[in-house]
Amino acid sequence: MWSVTFQAETRRSKSYKTENGALKAIWKWLKSNQQQGVDSHAILIAPGNAPERYDDWQALPFTESKQDFYNSGKWKVLRHQALIKYGSRCACCGISPEQGATMHVDHIKPRSKYPELQLDIDNLQILCSDCNIGKSNYSETKWRN
Repeated sequence: MWSVTFQAETRRSKSYKTENGALKAIWKWLKSNQQQGVDSHAILIAPGNAPERYDDWQALPFTESKQDFYNSGKWKVLRHQALIKYGSRCACCGISPEQGATMHVDHIKPRSKYPELQLDIDNLQILCSDCNIGKSNYSETKWRN
């Protein structure tokens, strides 16, 4: 376990399972405090190492992380709309959740090649897990009618 003591006007400590998690938390906390003009520092206590003090978020190896597309609110709303519009049956093989299938909302033209279509409902289809994994990003076959 990695322990971090955060010190500003008050002091608090928190434990982390990984060093990366602890360093990222320090980075975010210091950046927020420094942008608000709050004098602060954090102390990292790692297993088998001497405590390390961090005063500047820019000294840590992190950048702003992009929000995961599949956890974004826009995607969740569109995914729900696609399931309503296209139903929950696989457009390729016809299996449904009632038959034990896990359903995916698939991008017909993959996001990696066509990022401009990632939120276009006409670029979506419902596939079962097996068909979607088999399709991968190589096929741009539109299975739905």
